Amino acid sequence: PPSPPRPPKMPAALNQNPLLTLDALAPCGVVLPTEVSACLDVSLNLKARELGVAGFLFWGRLSTLSGKDYYVARAYNGTRRIDGKVLVNPGNKFYFSQDAVNWLDLEPVTGPQAKKARKLDGWLTGDASHQFIVYEEQPAPPPAPPPPVVEGAEPLPPPEPPVAPPPLEFPVSELEYMMCTINDINAVTACAPVGMYTTDAAGNYVQNPLFTMKFPDQLSSYAGPDGHLGAAMPGSWGLVHDSFKQVTTLRSFLYPGFFAYYSAVSNTVGNLYFGTGIKNKDIAFTV
Repeated sequence: PPSPPRPPKMPAALNQNPLLTLDALAPCGVVLPTEVSACLDVSLNLKARELGVAGFLFWGRLSTLSGKDYYVARAYNGTRRIDGKVLVNPGNKFYFSQDAVNWLDLEPVTGPQAKKARKLDGWLTGDASHQFIVYEEQPAPPPAPPPPVVEGAEPLPPPEPPVAPPPLEFPVSELEYMMCTINDINAVTACAPVGMYTTDAAGNYVQNPLFTMKFPDQLSSYAGPDGHLGAAMPGSWGLVHDSFKQVTTLRSFLYPGFFAYYSAVSNTVGNLYFGTGIKNKDIAFTV
């Protein structure tokens, strides 16, 4: 007898369950203590209801020098495409916690303060009230004009070079540094299977109900901010495909600690970042 028809796949969805995402990425070393996972499973849902957003998604964990790591989550309220530009809806914002229960706001950092924060290059301290100091050299004053030459008089010694002024000091808070680090990681690692999302009549980014993955074992099947990952800088991405479980795992070597997955069984995707937030500047020597 003919086999029964296969049920249609559900639309590809962003996995909002942190436990399932952690389970999918556990072989990559993305693990949390049992009590932390249990707290996240409850606190993320409660915070989403409190904020009234579509989802409150676990983004990852930022390691610190003191061991008091930061858990980071993102309030997600959808995106739109208007005149070719992708705009986020009100309510999209990042939050942090050090106990996986209480979530505090991370305010956006832009302009000159963001430029100063990006001059820092090191670990977070684990103290949310810590202040880093960024130094900026002041321009040296112009040299003094040479003394006039008088006939018959002894030449005067040349003027002493001007003393360079001390560098300017600008404070950058730990939270500002963390917010800029998160933005930098997202700007490089944001990825999804090609064709998984589409734009509806209202301009909203929605899941494509007809999406299927034809070649899950190829980097070119996944899109990043600058095109498909197969055309990215060589050595910046790694891919492992488990044909038995039908799960594909992506790994960023530019920001070690970022992992993403796609499951053909459940037709879901998810990603997490577990690291220090420090960019790999020697990627050309690791290829």
